[in-house]
Amino acid sequence: MTLDPARSVLYRNFYFNDPVVAAGSDSSNAITGCQVDYANFDDVDVVQFLEKRSLQDGMDAGDVYLGARRLRMQGTLYGATRALLFDGLADLRAAMSPTLAFREQPADKGYLPLYFSRPTNRISEYASGAIDLRVLALPRALQAPVQRDNQGGEDGDSLAIPWQAIFICKDPTIQAQTPQDFDLTAATSGSDLENRGNYHVPLNFLIAVGTAAGSIDVAIGDSTFTITIPASTETRTLRYDGAEKVLTVQEGAGQEINRMSWLTFTNSTTHPLILSGAGQNYAFTFTTVTPGTGSHFWFYEAYA
Repeated sequence: MTLDPARSVLYRNFYFNDPVVAAGSDSSNAITGCQVDYANFDDVDVVQFLEKRSLQDGMDAGDVYLGARRLRMQGTLYGATRALLFDGLADLRAAMSPTLAFREQPADKGYLPLYFSRPTNRISEYASGAIDLRVLALPRALQAPVQRDNQGGEDGDSLAIPWQAIFICKDPTIQAQTPQDFDLTAATSGSDLENRGNYHVPLNFLIAVGTAAGSIDVAIGDSTFTITIPASTETRTLRYDGAEKVLTVQEGAGQEINRMSWLTFTNSTTHPLILSGAGQNYAFTFTTVTPGTGSHFWFYEAYA
């Protein structure tokens, strides 16, 4: 899975690939903007326990998981004048600053969405003929060397400069840009859950409940679990982050507090994953509590 060089690539409000520039890059007219010439999304760590078997050939192996993903891109930055080129280079360097990315979204440790698309012939599912995707990436390195022979000259000259960039993704998942979202105040069960991607994905939910004690039994994906809720004098907001595997509660206008002790998995299951495919069942069963306004669950479809 990689990006389409004929479509936009956007990160932190900077267009690494401007389709207008790509369409006009062979024109004799001077242009200003950025273009991706090469992209490689395939460098992903495979994490597995391996140990030599005793007194025989081969290795003992453990379960297989993915580690970090590294993205490598190369492209060209254009300027209709030398001033526009150097201004664009300053914008490119700011977009590729890991500390600025972290300050923009400290809760996510600077891993921000890099948006791109790829074409598809699955028109019945994607009417636009493209699948809009994202990865959560942190800039790791940028090379855009200035050379006198290439970037010198008169201020009115139109110029270009090649660049190379590396991003790292702590979550290697290639996700849809828009989540599949289900309103729990409209329906608490169904058989219309679909992951159009070809890779399993974690679940997220937000559920508002009142002050009464109760429980929520959930069967979704490959998991069944129960959330046991004690009584309170405040309304509560439950938040579950499947990627981080954490359940929190916020009472009234207070702070979010970890409440993993409220969560019990059954039938030897663990944190749910939504598998690839359509027609999957889900059920949220509320006992003496009801889902309040804004209660919903969602997940981002994903591709390997």
